[in-house]
Amino acid sequence: MHATIARLNADKLRATPHVVPQPGLLRTVMGDDVFLAALDERRRWIAAHCDEKIGMSDLRDVQGHTIGKSYHFARELDAIAFRLMF
Repeated sequence: MHATIARLNADKLRATPHVVPQPGLLRTVMGDDVFLAALDERRRWIAAHCDEKIGMSDLRDVQGHTIGKSYHFARELDAIAFRLMF
């Protein structure tokens, strides 16, 4: 079971190699309303501008603490546009 999940995660990361880190995008830092609004704004932008696969994961520091979110894009141009927007 764990091997299957690890393989699926690896496949997803290979399919979305262009990463845009979003440090500070955390509920604990921003508060509920602002955090949820920021996530929704990004989700809407992605829906309007990206046709290829995307993913999202926690952004972690070297100690393993969550410090934000990372958005993963299949297309480099989508990642660049997202980075410029956010």
